[in-house]
Formats: sequence, C-alpha cells, structure tokens
Amino acid sequence: MEQFKEKESYKDVNPFTGIWLKTRETVRYVIEEKSMGFVILLMILSGISSALVGAFDSEMNQMMPVWGILLGSIIAGPIFILLIYAIMAGVYFITGKLFKGTGTYTELFKATGAAAIPQIWLLPVYLIWILAAPSTYFAEPLGTSGGGGELVITLVGSVLITVVTIWSIFINAKAIGEAHRISSWKGFFTIMIPSIVIGIIIVAIVVLIAILFIGLSA
Repeated sequence: MEQFKEKESYKDVNPFTGIWLKTRETVRYVIEEKSMGFVILLMILSGISSALVGAFDSEMNQMMPVWGILLGSIIAGPIFILLIYAIMAGVYFITGKLFKGTGTYTELFKATGAAAIPQIWLLPVYLIWILAAPSTYFAEPLGTSGGGGELVITLVGSVLITVVTIWSIFINAKAIGEAHRISSWKGFFTIMIPSIVIGIIIVAIVVLIAILFIGLSA
C-alpha cells in the first residue's frame, strides 16, 4: 500500500519543471519511473546545448556557416556528453561511498541525466541568440557592434545563462544526494572532491610540462 501511495504521488511530477524547485522528488521519480531511453534523450539534448556553449564567444562562425555549427553540435555534442556523463556517474558512484551513499551506478546515471534538464531549457536561448544575433554570440558578447535589438538579446541571454548555471550547482548537489540517499551537502562534496582532484592533476601536469620545456630550452 505504501508503494502504491508513493507512485501515486508521482502523477503530478513533471521532470522539466519539477527539477527546479522539487529536485529530489523529481530525481527520485526519474530514477524509479523513467526508462533509460528517456534519460539518454535528456543527455542528448543537453549535449547539443553544451556543444553550443563551446562555440560561445569564439570566432567559429568565421570558419564555418551557422548551419554547420548547429549541425556539428547536433552530431558531436550528444556523443561527447554521453561519454562524459557515463564517466561522471561512475566517479560519483565511487566518491559517494565515502559518505556512505547507497546509490547504484544506474541510479547515479539517471540522476546525472535528470540534473541536465536546466541545460535543455537553455537550448532555445542559444538557438535564438545564434540565429538573431550571431555576431554578439560568437565574437562580441557585449553587443557593442549591434543595434539595440542585439544588445537586448545579449543581455537577456547572458543573464539567463548565468542564473541557470548557478542554480544548476544546487540541482546537481541535490540530484547526487538523492541518488545516494544522502544529504545535499554530501552530494555537493561528492561532486566537488573529484573536481578538485582532477584540477590538481591537470595543474601538476601543466607545471611538469612547463618545467621540462624550460629544462630542454636551457
């Protein structure tokens, strides 16, 4: 009976809206009720969005047309992000054990996909920005060379991206916490610990390469 009530409570859960304020409930819903295909679709859409972010404030549109950038994002983005999310889920699965997390790899994978929903919301923002004011998206983020319309698009887009990016940090912490059945704070550190470790490794490699280069040049 208890299980029936729990599933009954899911009837009003919409992953695309609930993730913002009812993160843990939404993530649990995705974990227990949604198929792996649904989660992979979320990741594919967020991958396209992430690929467009990679083109932001660059001169890529001088090397290829806008349609080429969009096509490349649709093809390359999902492949890259699926690989990244698969690795991230494994890392969070292992790191969460430090906080006595009980989530399985599948649960962490689904939680990671659910936490990517905010990036999907940004996808139409990127598309509108690219199509309506490509010069400000690719080369001049302050919109100094465009008219008033381009300036408005740039400012609105920049604010939305900033807000969603910051809020996504809290969403990810809650999502990982829910998957592991630990607190959101522990979920936050489950994310931060591997990020810090990877950052230290990258810095160490860069410093080592610099030392070797200086030594060879001397």
